[in-house]
Amino acid sequence: MKALVAAAALVVALSLVPGAFADRFSATVGQILAQPYQADYVPVGLDSAFGGSVPNTLPAEDYTTGSIPDSPDYPAWPAAFSQMLFHSGDGAPLFGMLALHPGHHPGVVVVHGFNTHGYASVIRWAALLYARGYNVLAADQRDFYFESQAGYGNPNWLQTFGWKESEDVLAAGQYLKAQPGVYTVGVVGFSEGAQNTVLALANDPGHVFAAGLTFSAPADQNTQISTNPVATDALVALVTPHEYSACGALDHAGAYYGTTGFDILAHETAMRAQTNVHVPLLNFYAADDSLVPAFEAKMMAAYESGNQQTLELTRGEHAYFFDRWWQQRAILLYFKSLLPFAASDPTIGTDASVNQTPLGAPASTQTVDLGNPSRSWSDAQLAPYVCDPSQGVPGATN
Repeated sequence: MKALVAAAALVVALSLVPGAFADRFSATVGQILAQPYQADYVPVGLDSAFGGSVPNTLPAEDYTTGSIPDSPDYPAWPAAFSQMLFHSGDGAPLFGMLALHPGHHPGVVVVHGFNTHGYASVIRWAALLYARGYNVLAADQRDFYFESQAGYGNPNWLQTFGWKESEDVLAAGQYLKAQPGVYTVGVVGFSEGAQNTVLALANDPGHVFAAGLTFSAPADQNTQISTNPVATDALVALVTPHEYSACGALDHAGAYYGTTGFDILAHETAMRAQTNVHVPLLNFYAADDSLVPAFEAKMMAAYESGNQQTLELTRGEHAYFFDRWWQQRAILLYFKSLLPFAASDPTIGTDASVNQTPLGAPASTQTVDLGNPSRSWSDAQLAPYVCDPSQGVPGATN
């Protein structure tokens, strides 16, 4: 076991050397883009990740009734998963669903977006990864439904839309990596959870995570809110316990954590955080996203460095893209190649657990040319503080 851990540490260390994994990273991205992507995906049959008893569904259901326990559309967690409680770096209590395989295998933390029921919204992705051989933790971030119901949320451990939640993501990685038989850990995040994944990777001095993958991450949270503050307020009122607007939530969180809403948002510029990420990172966006505007993909692309890349599909909407088969393949191919020892682990698979809809063209033919945006252009897209523009641009201060 000591030799295995030492070897894993060596592989991770090599990934920190500029260019050491460049060929593997490039080849992996190429393999993902070569997969057929069918924007007119039609779910049929069953999702084998649940043992052959759960119907496949459109990804959009993951946002709605498919993410609400006790809904007829919500699948039960596979028997291997059990709920556990862990704590973030500042003590915030967090729930998660954990599943471990016997022996020694890679692990993946699955990070949910801004969804009322937190980790329940990523049940299908967690089940997929476990079914393909990974140790898995689908972890909550602070003050979502399960924490609130247990008395661990408001008025304590308030949400901050990314700053404190990125600490929660890192704590989830530390928890999973400390489990018996888990020797290397990757992380995949969706929507706000994708942003928090990038922020967590940038603040990972202990190198908890060996690879990151995101779908539809806001490049800068303040700018994201500013693109549609009315819709954001409505979403905050729906998702965040006892809050009714983004600015109100920021004011309350600022008072609770001894800071200000402006300073909270100053910690939430994922595009710049990328420069502090030293493991492979692949970011996906969709040009028709109704929540995260397409230009945010260019903002992220401007700050790429090393083994990092940002790609934008022409159609996919938000976070859970139209073609569930393709997105599953993308996740499985990515971690199989880039997580240390996953490639040599015969129990780690890359086959999707759902049907493929025919006639999809390679994803490479359905991407947007992001060009070569400069960092100065990206900086110019940052919005003034949404709650008080006279205070300036939060993202310019980090």
